[in-house]
Amino acid sequence: MNETTDPNNQILLVAIIAFYWALLGSWGQTLPRSGNDKAKQDDAPTEQRTGSIDDISYTDTRLDAIREIDPTFDLAAFLTGANMAYEAILRAYADSDIPTLKRLVGPEVLDIFGRAIAGRRDRGEMLQLTFIGTKEAKVVDALAENGTAEIAVRFVSDVVSVTRSANDAFVAGDPQQIVEVIDTWTFACDTPSTKRNWMLIATEGE
Repeated sequence: MNETTDPNNQILLVAIIAFYWALLGSWGQTLPRSGNDKAKQDDAPTEQRTGSIDDISYTDTRLDAIREIDPTFDLAAFLTGANMAYEAILRAYADSDIPTLKRLVGPEVLDIFGRAIAGRRDRGEMLQLTFIGTKEAKVVDALAENGTAEIAVRFVSDVVSVTRSANDAFVAGDPQQIVEVIDTWTFACDTPSTKRNWMLIATEGE
């Protein structure tokens, strides 16, 4: 994922992300069966590797507040969409793609990302980000109150990140090094709305 990516491929990616995330936004609908099955297969080993029974029970209890609003809430489908949004947002941030970020993140996160992108532009720097893949994505917290539902997801992913100066010198990162990144992202939506579009409202790194 770098800034020389074919624009047509970027547009296609954004369209796919928007389609699946919109499906998740309406909680009465689910993703295609193959996507659900894959998410369930990916999710189960993660819990076995990284979470105790107490951890899983705690998460399920927190998600009960979401299920009270919508009994059809599908955790596997949600995580499928969250994974796609995670990669799309990272790509958009690296490519300085503000229009895509506006569709996927809330105002506070957009302001933070926007200032970082502006600073990079002012310094004449370019961020090249290659997303290798997500090794883990699991819900670590959830709540529903005051007309808003929030779900926090912990992502463990592998990326190659390089920042270059205007004269193509390395400022940060190593193009030959895969780095493990651990983030907890919080997604939120308005519960009174019939079309609940999940947006990224907070990020926290480890």
